[in-house]
Amino acid sequence: MTLDADTRDKANAELLADVSNGVLTLTINRAESSNAIPYYVRDRLIEHFRDAHSDLAVRCIVLTAAGDRHFCTGADLRVSRPAQPKPDGAPDFVTGTAVNMMRTGFQSLMEAIQDCQKPVIVAMNGTAAGGGAMLTLAADLVVASDTAKIVDVFSKQALIPDGGFIYLLPRIVGTHKAAQIMFLGDSISASEAAELGIVNKVVPAAELQAATSEWATRIAAKPTKVLGWAKKLLHDATEIGRTATLENEAMLVELNLGTEDGKERMAAMVEKRDPVWRGW
Repeated sequence: MTLDADTRDKANAELLADVSNGVLTLTINRAESSNAIPYYVRDRLIEHFRDAHSDLAVRCIVLTAAGDRHFCTGADLRVSRPAQPKPDGAPDFVTGTAVNMMRTGFQSLMEAIQDCQKPVIVAMNGTAAGGGAMLTLAADLVVASDTAKIVDVFSKQALIPDGGFIYLLPRIVGTHKAAQIMFLGDSISASEAAELGIVNKVVPAAELQAATSEWATRIAAKPTKVLGWAKKLLHDATEIGRTATLENEAMLVELNLGTEDGKERMAAMVEKRDPVWRGW
């Protein structure tokens, strides 16, 4: 559902977006609400990731949040999307409503992150819980403050893990460790998350922005198409099997030869100089 003008303005105030030197930085700006995200911020996030997919000005994306206590604590259930009018006689709850909410909600956000062919870095500045934990799993890279932690709240609140959480978690940590995380619901410190492979790098809180910026700047200077296609191959590899993966690999190698960066690679080799990657 398209956001109306007033709601979009509110979303833009609570989700800050800035593009600089090829890096799109998205900041959840709801520290007073533990950076829980209402439907309109979630929908705006989805739009940003989908738009960035084909935006030549964006070569890397950083997702972070305001404050130093919470990265994201999932959906803000205190804020509901305005209900659409119903025909006379329609029940309060129509079968299929929950399925549609899942598919257009955090599931859609997870897919937007994974399908965006720009590298996505999460700068985890604090607690990631529920849907916030999913965001760390969906990202390509995670840099965490040493005070950050991940909390699986689903079992404690009698909820089915959603938003693609169960799809993502075992692919990173393995089935047995995923079961432990989901069944026990213990908090995972940043250092523990690094040992599990959820987090790539842990730094002191004061160094989080600089460390994330350093990685984002390096990535944004690389051949963007190559990274995007490599990301696609990486995500597809566990789904489609060896034969299809090798076929896709060969096809993308062929496509890459026709890009400007592909031509620049050959020219730089011939001219014995460092290549200058344009991103297309």
